[in-house]
Order: sequence, then C-alpha cells, then structure tokens
Amino acid sequence: MPNESSMMPADSHGAVELGALASAQVSGQETGSPEAQVGLNVPLVVQVSEENFQDLMANSATVPVIIVMYSSSQLESKPFVASMEDLARDYAGRFQLATGDVDASPHIAQAFQIQGVPAVVALMNQRPLPLFQGIAPKDQVRPIIDQVLDAGAQMGINGRIAVSEEDTAAPIPPAHEAPLSAEEAGQLDEAIALWEKVLDLNPKDEAAKAHLARVRVAARSASADASDPAAHADALFASGDHEGAFDLLLKIIATADDTEAKDAARLRLLDLFRVAGNSPDVMKARMILSTLVLV
Repeated sequence: MPNESSMMPADSHGAVELGALASAQVSGQETGSPEAQVGLNVPLVVQVSEENFQDLMANSATVPVIIVMYSSSQLESKPFVASMEDLARDYAGRFQLATGDVDASPHIAQAFQIQGVPAVVALMNQRPLPLFQGIAPKDQVRPIIDQVLDAGAQMGINGRIAVSEEDTAAPIPPAHEAPLSAEEAGQLDEAIALWEKVLDLNPKDEAAKAHLARVRVAARSASADASDPAAHADALFASGDHEGAFDLLLKIIATADDTEAKDAARLRLLDLFRVAGNSPDVMKARMILSTLVLV
C-alpha cells in the first residue's frame, strides 16, 4: 500500500482527467478571507454519481470534498467507508464526504484514474488531489484530513456544511433497531430480552450494555415494590440523588445475609453505574464496591 502519511498532489499535466464529468475550471476566481465561514446547506455524506458530480465540484470551491471510491464486491472496503463516515461526523461539517462505488460509477473511477480500491481523493476548488489508496485506520487518516483542511484554508476554501445534531450522530446499528422499537412501544420486558440477545451475539457492544441497563432501571421503576429497599434506591436515583441510591445499595451488599439479595443489589448497582456514566459519585461507589467484593 502506498505511503498514507502525506498527500500526493495531482499531476498538473492531467494525471486526473475529469473529462465530461466536470465543467471547465473557474479561472481568475478570488479566494475568500481566512475568517469566512460560509454555511452550505448540502448533505454531510453523499453517494457520488455522475448526476451529482458537478454539484460536488461546485461545493469544493467553498468546502473541501473528500471522495472515497470503493467496490461493493470488496467486503473489507465496507468497514473503511463506515470509518470515513464516522470521521465526517467527527469533523462536523468542515468537509463533505462523498462515497462512490466503482462498480456502479465506473466513469468516475476512470476520471480519477483509480488503480485500486479503496482510494481517497480530495476536491479543492474543483481540482482533484489524490490522497491515498488502501485501507487505513482513523488515527492515520485524521492527519491527512487535517492537511487537506489546512491547504483549503490557505486557498480560501474555509466554509462549513450546516449540520444538525442528527447529522453528526452515529447511525443506529441494525441490531439495535428491534430493541429500541420495543422500548418505544413500551414493551420493556421484550426490549430487555432483545438487548440480551444482542449482547449474546456481541458481548463487547458497550452501547447495548448501556441501553440494557437503562431499560432494566425503567422496568424496575414501572413495577417497584415500595417495601423493597433496593427499589427505594431506584427511586432515589430517578429523583437525582445518585449518591443516596449508591449508598443504599452498597449498604445492602455489605450487610445482607442473603447471598441472592447481595447479588441482586450488586447487579442493580451496576445498572445504575452504566446509566449515570463516569461521574465522581460513580467512581467513588465503584471503589467501595470493589472493596466489598474482595471481602
């Protein structure tokens, strides 16, 4: 795989011929000031085609456009395309990402003289700049994107795409759709079962673990027994008294004679930890819990 640590400028003698896909270069165009921040109302991520290629060329005069050419028949390309989409969301509109399937758009691949896939190309003020070919992790791609953005700023290409929270949010994994739908329908027991199934298939899915904990807390709150001290902990947590909820469950774990009650309180506490996140109260309670477990 070619060196991916630096950009590879396009040959000024026509190494990349756009042919009939793009209009003639705009000559004598003035660059914007470094302070300019034009907000484009265009998609953050788009599938490139011959029909929208000239739109992408026009966009590249305002914001850098990064194009990823891949093959739908090459399975290893798909995770790389997904990681590039993640980067587009991370940069929140500082560049537009276009993805193109060479099998569906062979003329675009020919225009960029793509020799292998995946291949990544930037459009800067309607000029194509080959970046790298092959699969690279995000931590190697970020410096390349930063170079593109720096070069764009020097050329006056310093606009942004107008993005919303929805645009920059990570997409919902297909496996998460069914349990989320069940929860939205109020079918909490079914949602719990579905989240547990997701984790059976992928035990490292941290997002699923957090969702499962949240739904468990909601289900317990919906059928809480007022006489159950552990249920009172959920009520304290729901009211915003996280420290009080943790202290109550830690006390049950420390003093209960019944092993089953200890285990139930510990699992309930772990659910609350996941819902609360890494707050100071959680970190403090985790330290106490680890001590109790070792006793």
